[in-house]
Amino acid sequence: MSRLAAFRTTVRFPHGENERGSAAVEAIIILPVVFLIIFGIIQGAVVMQANNVAQAAASTAYNAARLYNGTSEDGVSAGDAVLTQAGTILAGTNVVVQRAPESVTVTVSGTAASLIPGVPLTVSRTVTGPTERWVGP
Repeated sequence: MSRLAAFRTTVRFPHGENERGSAAVEAIIILPVVFLIIFGIIQGAVVMQANNVAQAAASTAYNAARLYNGTSEDGVSAGDAVLTQAGTILAGTNVVVQRAPESVTVTVSGTAASLIPGVPLTVSRTVTGPTERWVGP
C-alpha cells in the first residue's frame, strides 16, 4: 500500500455524520436576512406608491383651486376625490389648500401602509403655483 493510500484510510475528513444539521443552522441564520431584504423592497415600493398618490392628489387639487373662479374648497374636494379613488395605500389623509390672490399652495399628507406594525411612515407632498387671474390692458 502506498503512503497516500495509507493516509487516506487513517485520516477521516469531516464529512457525513459530523455535519448533520448544518443546513438547518445555515437556514436559521440566512432566512431572516433574506426576509428582511424582501420586506424592505416591498415596503419601499409601498412608500413610493404612496408618494405618487399624494403627488397626484396635490396636483389635482392645485389645478382645481388655481382656476379663475376656483376656491380652496374646490381644491380640497378634488384632492379628496383622487385619494378616495386611490384606495387604502394612504391612510389618515389631509388636504390643505391655501389660496392667495396670486398663488395657491396645496399640501397633501398621510400615512403610508406599513408592513412593520407600529412604524408610521408619513408622506407629504406640496405643490405651489400661480393662480389664474385677469390682468387688465
